[in-house]
Amino acid sequence: MARDEDRVERSLCRWCLAAIAAAVLCFAAATVWATLNQDEGWYLYAARQVLQGRLPHRDFFFTQGLGFPVFYALFAWFWSPMGVLGGRLLTALISLTAIFVSAETVARSCRKLADAWCARLLLWSFLGLNLWYVSFTTIPKTYALCALWLALGFRALATIRDARGVLPPWAAASGFCLTMAAGARLSMGVALPVAGLWLLVKRDWIGRRVWIWFALGGAAGLFLAAGVDFLLWPEAFKEMLAFHAARESVGWLGIPGSLARLFRHNPLLTACLLLLGYLRATGKPALKAPGARSGFVGLWLACAAALGAVHLAVPVPYDDYQAPTVFLLAMAGASAFCALPFESLRLALVRGIALAALCVTVAGSPVLEQWVCQGKDRLWVRWRAEPELFALRRAAAVVREALDRHGCPNVLLTQDAYLAVEADAALPEGYEMGPFMPPQEGIPAGVAVAAWSGYAFAMDFPSLSRRPEPARNVALRRWRDAFPETLAVLPGFGQGATELTIAFRPEAAAGRAAFHSCPQCAPTRKDEP
Repeated sequence: MARDEDRVERSLCRWCLAAIAAAVLCFAAATVWATLNQDEGWYLYAARQVLQGRLPHRDFFFTQGLGFPVFYALFAWFWSPMGVLGGRLLTALISLTAIFVSAETVARSCRKLADAWCARLLLWSFLGLNLWYVSFTTIPKTYALCALWLALGFRALATIRDARGVLPPWAAASGFCLTMAAGARLSMGVALPVAGLWLLVKRDWIGRRVWIWFALGGAAGLFLAAGVDFLLWPEAFKEMLAFHAARESVGWLGIPGSLARLFRHNPLLTACLLLLGYLRATGKPALKAPGARSGFVGLWLACAAALGAVHLAVPVPYDDYQAPTVFLLAMAGASAFCALPFESLRLALVRGIALAALCVTVAGSPVLEQWVCQGKDRLWVRWRAEPELFALRRAAAVVREALDRHGCPNVLLTQDAYLAVEADAALPEGYEMGPFMPPQEGIPAGVAVAAWSGYAFAMDFPSLSRRPEPARNVALRRWRDAFPETLAVLPGFGQGATELTIAFRPEAAAGRAAFHSCPQCAPTRKDEP
């Protein structure tokens, strides 16, 4: 019997290692092939600004807390020389670390080693072998960092009680980490009170002191995540909150649409959760295997439900907002599945889920189709000649060459912030968040190179609704008149696959006096159209 158990454990270990290797390959592919997103530009640019001593909210408008730009500024030595690709590599490493930590947390809830390997294999299958999740936690948005803070917070929470007894400092670490997730993305703040209520319910198991430590850690994190903003820059903090409240709503139909896309991209996790829910509702024999410990499943489900409700309640419930929710649901599903008593059937299903993940959520994922084609033109598929990241690099090379050849100030006038990041150029003041900022009147002095795509002046601030075409054309005409020399035109560029125009203003490059002003920090004049 012991020999059979050893053989099962070794088999599951090999399957898990294979799943991890496949997940690493998926993340590696996403760093190159994932479609460009406007958000990754202004997130990475904000991190570079922090590195130069400028802070979000104090020096420029920003729609989230300080967590992301400060964290990425600390690792700018790694990602910044590589531009957007470097930002993606760092984000992928953060996401892989979050999955690893959460897999170990779920495995900790299993008493048998074979069950622990099952839990790890399931979690890597649900997350690492899901191109939807991989893509959104590879491009530099907040989701990977949020997942890391959540993973660390729940890992600390699971360590509160061990063979040595109750260890209250781990509760403080958990409260701090869960609050730092809110510093990266405001909506994540709901996880802290849910975890705090769970600890109150469990106080007979862990003692009242633990809750106090948890509250102290949460208070320290809350001060760093939001208190600094509110105390030092209250008006900017209120402006940030007002921006989120002012978004134009898509109406109640956005909720079923968002859920439909979420289920489509997470079919295996959805099926697993539905099966577990059915077994729970029908009271099928002994949902829990002898000796299994699944006490944290309820906490993860409660946090996932709270996060999901918050993200569905926003004016525009994009499905990618639910990436942290899927992260928590994967933890709960893996832990609950491995607590089922049907051991031989469970082992077969776990292996089957891993194989199905490779076929369904990798090879059959709609995300993979987006990576390699741009839709259809009647009967013909428009295949991509290259990843969008390569097109961004070609555009950045044109910008960089123009700035270097003519001795221009290192400033690029554009609303495509990822182009400035890739070209290692500064943006004029007021353009730090690309199209997600109030419109700027006039053209900053001394700027010789500009670039505009279909995103330029396309949105009204702060609702981000479609700007009337006449108003957009007036703003674009101002730029075209100010930058008459076209350097390059790239069709199908960037998010939305619009046309990118890179243009040059010779008189700005010729005026040597302009070289000594810093349009990013203090524009000295505005050129009238």
